[in-house]
Amino acid sequence: MALLVGLDLGTTSIKAILLESDTGEILAATSRPTPVFHPRPGWSEHDPDALWQACASCLKECAGGLQVKALAIASMAEAGLPVDARGNSLYPVIAWHDRRSSPQAVQIERVVGREQLYTITGQRSSASFGLTKWLWLRENQPEIVPQTAAWLPLPAYILFRLCGHKAVDYSIASRALLLDQNSLTWSPALLELAGLTENHLPTLAPAGTPVATLTPQAAQETGLSAGVLCVLGGHDHLCASFAAGGHLPGTAVDSTGTAEAVVLVIPGFLPNPVAASLGLACYAHVLPGKYVLKGGLKAAGSAIEWLARILSPGSEHPDYAALETEAWPGVGKTPGPLWLPHFLESGSPEADPISRAALIGAHLGHTRGDFFRGLLESLSFWLRENLETMQEIAGVSIEKVVLIGGTTRLELLCQLKADILNRPVFLPDIYEASATGAALLAGIGCGLFHTPEDALTSIRSRGRVFEPDSTRSAWYDHLYHRVYTPLYRSLREIHHSLSQL
Repeated sequence: MALLVGLDLGTTSIKAILLESDTGEILAATSRPTPVFHPRPGWSEHDPDALWQACASCLKECAGGLQVKALAIASMAEAGLPVDARGNSLYPVIAWHDRRSSPQAVQIERVVGREQLYTITGQRSSASFGLTKWLWLRENQPEIVPQTAAWLPLPAYILFRLCGHKAVDYSIASRALLLDQNSLTWSPALLELAGLTENHLPTLAPAGTPVATLTPQAAQETGLSAGVLCVLGGHDHLCASFAAGGHLPGTAVDSTGTAEAVVLVIPGFLPNPVAASLGLACYAHVLPGKYVLKGGLKAAGSAIEWLARILSPGSEHPDYAALETEAWPGVGKTPGPLWLPHFLESGSPEADPISRAALIGAHLGHTRGDFFRGLLESLSFWLRENLETMQEIAGVSIEKVVLIGGTTRLELLCQLKADILNRPVFLPDIYEASATGAALLAGIGCGLFHTPEDALTSIRSRGRVFEPDSTRSAWYDHLYHRVYTPLYRSLREIHHSLSQL
């Protein structure tokens, strides 16, 4: 028996789990809100020391004083920060969803070219990525540049605080928009654009690579023993996908928390420029030799929470159970109200940063349950459109769809996805999938598991299947083709006109 820790650095919360390797049982779990502050309207930042304290507190409460063998980190991928020669932060972490670096994102595509950028990185430029945030700092905080000894993605910074080494896996490095997916090395052309060298960036290695044991100071602050081995984890969506068995051929994983990611594992890098125009990303997976084709929506669970709060005035917390109950009578029967769910850009497959959310088909007879149902239907339509697009681009047939993430607590949303996809969807019984995936990578790194299959066998995941209702599926198929798919094109020019006012 051995104890493994998975630490998950999420947008809304930081979590830690303690996993027993033989039985796959989660012995303990804890979480803390992810500290965030807003120094200006539209800006979101994390204080690095506050993030570290939240991580240390989670680790101490979850596993302090126990004989832990290894730990690894799953993390939101794009955020990063500059540090000096001693590893001290020089500026707050600009959150991945902060849009201040949008001009720099445009500049990157103008200088490099969209197709060339995708050929190197497997991604289009966006204000989310580390490179754009670094360029914003260079232009707006130039005094930081000569002091910067390293640019560290967020999990690399926490890893450095734990073991004193600067290292990062390929999946997290990919989201800095500086990694060449063809060679899995830092791109010389993009480093030149950034004004950085390889020495400014952490060492690259596959997820599951052992790095070093805890420093005495980190052991004291976390309550863990100094012998705990730190292992490279990876992008949270990909860690979660791994834990859910999403590495198997023909399996797509829909991971929905604050944002939504649709993940399809493919055997190699696919530098298809058509994928770039659709906003799909292709980059290194947390499993060696694998790549992921990924669609995304920046506001999914956060959009659901936003609407639920609006529909629950005077309540400290939205009553999701009541909203689901009130939404059910209209399922598969009532056309509208329907949303274009572009609350923070369109995501894939439109790849339109100007597009915004819209509500259509509302009338005075609609209830709050109808408005809630309409958003869940629209998010399910979004998933269908992305799965169809990804199948075509990758040239594969998706045989199984797995749902993970916080929004799976909404049974209505899971059922709507089955009905609208017209196929069964599988909901595995995995508590905190991202953290569990990180713990399994820790087990691989310390030698407890020899293969990813060994690691997955240890957790013996079961789950639930949501079957489609054929009558509702036929009704939603009509709504999908006649209303949802033309909706973006019908509103595109209006949204672009709005953006100019």
